[in-house]
Amino acid sequence: MNQYERWLRRLMYLNGLVLLLASPAVCLPSLTMTGWHEWLGLGVFPDSRITIYLARSTALLYAVHGAVTFYVAWKWKLFRELVPLLAGLHVLIGLTLIGIDWTTAMPAYWTLLEGGPIACFGLFLLWLYRKSDLPSNPC
Repeated sequence: MNQYERWLRRLMYLNGLVLLLASPAVCLPSLTMTGWHEWLGLGVFPDSRITIYLARSTALLYAVHGAVTFYVAWKWKLFRELVPLLAGLHVLIGLTLIGIDWTTAMPAYWTLLEGGPIACFGLFLLWLYRKSDLPSNPC
């Protein structure tokens, strides 16, 4: 395993752990969501069933993505060929989030700190994958 592959695996572990931090938000009380929403300067929280559902299911999806990413790093030799797919999904998610943030008039700080870094992280993972000399076509 060369230095690029080692860094790639470490970043996959780290990314998985960070995404798993969304797990507690699946059970986050509505009052806490309301408080954070207002603290972030997003106005009054729309306290409805669909809003709570979407917030919790989004947290669950982040956590599931984190579990998959962590598992790929843990079972590296078996699943490392999934890295380009996961990295490409990061790019797609990041760019899509920029569009969502823009069309929903999210604050500038939110847009700058969300989609762009996620997309750039995906591009960085793809770059590390190519530098690591791992197979580009596992078929």
